[in-house]
Amino acid sequence: MMAAMTSWTERARQLADEVLAPHAAEVDRTGEIPRENFDRLAEAGLYGISMREDVGLDAFTDVGEVLIAGCLATSFVWAQHLGVARRIANSPNVELRERLTEDIRSGRVRSGVSYAGAAERPSLLARRRGTGYALEGTAPFITGWGMVDVIGVVARDAEDPESLISLIVPAEAGPRLRVEPLPLTAVDASRTVTAAFDGLTVPDSAVDSRFSLRSFHASYIVAAWRNGSLALGLVRRALTELPALGVDTTALAAESAAIRKDLDAALTGQGDIYTARAAASELAVRAANTLVTATGSAALVRGSLAERTSREATFTLVFGSRPGIKSALLERFAGPDGKER
Repeated sequence: MMAAMTSWTERARQLADEVLAPHAAEVDRTGEIPRENFDRLAEAGLYGISMREDVGLDAFTDVGEVLIAGCLATSFVWAQHLGVARRIANSPNVELRERLTEDIRSGRVRSGVSYAGAAERPSLLARRRGTGYALEGTAPFITGWGMVDVIGVVARDAEDPESLISLIVPAEAGPRLRVEPLPLTAVDASRTVTAAFDGLTVPDSAVDSRFSLRSFHASYIVAAWRNGSLALGLVRRALTELPALGVDTTALAAESAAIRKDLDAALTGQGDIYTARAAASELAVRAANTLVTATGSAALVRGSLAERTSREATFTLVFGSRPGIKSALLERFAGPDGKER
């Protein structure tokens, strides 16, 4: 039934209403995401959505926000897959592209991601070794461990510090790849880990692309645009819950729509992505605080919808951030003179 639907938003809404939202509190409480959540995402074709040229910006962002409103932890793990899927679909490595594209598109193979090599001070290097690369260093955050099959790793070329190498690595711990769980205050069920690479060798056949550090940072605008959906998805959740609590959401809804327009405009170079991204997270915090206030003392109960939304909104303040986003947020919270408003 779901596969026959033509609207991507309707597919996401059905999945969020029937599967994600009903189990989100239990996911948060237990730290475990049911496999069914991911299987249903795959069944709906949503693992391949970033590989489709016929999905417009509106549909793509609507899908993300609807799913996030249902369950951020599940959606956060799923979202890691999307950028890797896009890289594989466009990889100049023909053998890799032909081998993995359909499995990645269908969700039979699910991916996490690490951009540790792209940091100003890269913590992960790729060193040429024979017919492949040896990975050395640390990936501070890899999400979905135990729930994904591969990791799309972006490492700095040890011989050319202005170049990055993107590789597909099996998500399997061993002597050359050790992981340590990171307990998180929100979306802990995402099973985020720190990974230590000790000379893990990856063959050339698993290299999906090579690109310059400059081009990577230029493309960050896409990631910042996409990550805005985390914040606006939580706003969408609050907008759904608040009317039943007697709150007029007209102003919040209008502000959310305006921020979405600003994010989309920034994606095409018509605005500042850092400012728009900061505005989305700041609105998520205000919407969550509104939900807490309207809920009353019940919001203090650990695991309540309002309490969970508050923690998750705080998460969006720092996830996928950059100095420009941080500065814009600090100015919003503390004022341009650095004094609390």
